[in-house]
Amino acid sequence: MYKEEDLDIAELDRRIAKFEARASEHERAGGASRETALVILISAAVGMLASAMLILSELSYLKNPAGHLICDINPLFGCSTWFTAWQGHLLVGTPNALWGALFFAGMTALGLVLALGGRLPRLLWQGALAGSSLGIAWVVWFAYESFAVEGSLCPYCLLVWLSTIPLFLTLLGRVAQAGHLGQSAEAFGSAMVRNRWVILGGTYFALVLFAVVWFWDAWALVF
Repeated sequence: MYKEEDLDIAELDRRIAKFEARASEHERAGGASRETALVILISAAVGMLASAMLILSELSYLKNPAGHLICDINPLFGCSTWFTAWQGHLLVGTPNALWGALFFAGMTALGLVLALGGRLPRLLWQGALAGSSLGIAWVVWFAYESFAVEGSLCPYCLLVWLSTIPLFLTLLGRVAQAGHLGQSAEAFGSAMVRNRWVILGGTYFALVLFAVVWFWDAWALVF
């Protein structure tokens, strides 16, 4: 009977921990929940695919600048504008998409390891978060250039944005939740994990709403 009560208490504690999004022993040891692993894997794979399409599109443009690209939809949505702009080659003249493809390939590999039940060292988790933080900083900067400077949105770049945001939010929550940013950040990490879908949905909604309002006069001209 005593053993049964212990099991009941242990099960209750497990459910409370899950509800509060506290890190499990597996997560503290470097692993990730299946949901977290899949979000990292899928987000990174989508970002890698979008980056690859950008690279192929730029190669096609360089071979035939007068040709039509599938990503050039209308004056508002197009990618060829960025192939000749300095913003598209921020680091040492190398296409941003190449750096993005390398980053997302690494994240895809990490996501696959986690999805298979593997564990990562603390330093690697911190490095992944640092990389995604640079990625989200690039998204903010490129969004400013797209909206305020060029007045044009690159479709494949939008896919990169939409994949970088959940990747960053997931890594931030997971790394903080497991104590990899210090014990004081664990409560913040748990709150991030618990509310990440609300935060992600709100971010997407705000981005779409901003685009609609910012380009309000242009929508009637391109559709």
